[in-house]
Amino acid sequence: MAFARPVRRILLVALDNLGDLVFASALTPPLHDAFPDATIDLWCKEYTAPIGPLIPHISDVIAADPFWAVPSHRPRPPIQPFLRSVAAIRRRRYDVAVVSEAPWRTAAAVAAARIPVRVGLARHHNKHFLTHVLPAEDARKPVVQEQARLLEAFSIPPRPSQYRLETTRLSLARDRIAAKLPAFVALHPFATDPRRCVGMSEWIEVGREMETRGLALLWIGTAAELSALRASKIAPSGYFIDQLGDGSLTTTAAALSLATIFIGHDSGPLHLANAFGTAVVGVFAPGQPERTFPQGVGQSRMIYSPTPDDITAERMLREINALLVSSAP
Repeated sequence: MAFARPVRRILLVALDNLGDLVFASALTPPLHDAFPDATIDLWCKEYTAPIGPLIPHISDVIAADPFWAVPSHRPRPPIQPFLRSVAAIRRRRYDVAVVSEAPWRTAAAVAAARIPVRVGLARHHNKHFLTHVLPAEDARKPVVQEQARLLEAFSIPPRPSQYRLETTRLSLARDRIAAKLPAFVALHPFATDPRRCVGMSEWIEVGREMETRGLALLWIGTAAELSALRASKIAPSGYFIDQLGDGSLTTTAAALSLATIFIGHDSGPLHLANAFGTAVVGVFAPGQPERTFPQGVGQSRMIYSPTPDDITAERMLREINALLVSSAP
């Protein structure tokens, strides 16, 4: 692509959920290599904002929750904070916006910010708001591979890519956690849709086996999920992530970067851990393993089943054993 003026300010737009933001982080290293003098900023949701500074080459984070596509279990956010973020972006005069996921409302918001070059993959109606529209994502192919096609608009040659996050800004939280848990396994038995969750008794059996190997257990989840687990009749042993700090996503990220291994459902924490280089076992029940398998810098294994009822502790332990063998020094 030939630009009428130098590219000095780039905005990565990732107004989606945590896992989507981690996938989008694979775009910043090639953008930085192509435009080494440009500033790269991020526009993301409020709850994912703590991860923004961990993305390589991100200078600043603008956080606001879009008022559309709100999950049924969350209240709709007010429109004013999002409109203020559009105005703030307009004042910064970005040269280019790279829209990692581009439903038409996101594309329209980027157009409203008056960014002259707006790049995205084709989706329903978004061509009216983008200046450069690439062929639509193939849902049968890996997310990182498909999003990398956005770089074609900048004549950036294709190259193998993985998502990666940096731990420099997590040093204080990492030190606190490492002092309490020198060796631990992180377990995330939750998913947005409970129907995709393997039974908790299977997770507890996995945890018991890990404890026999000298690994502490750290249960990862939201405050509500962990409270319900603690109050249940089968409350497991081990630590809960909200006991190790302020309960923030920053604390969770720090813990996942230190885990010996992570086992969890296909969700944001799985990709967060893998982006730090942590070895992970992803549980897809069913999910889209061909599209959203772990694509980070850590080693990984996957378990797939059309129903969580077919996934047992024995099956998870088999994959954990294989991963520990392959990742041994």
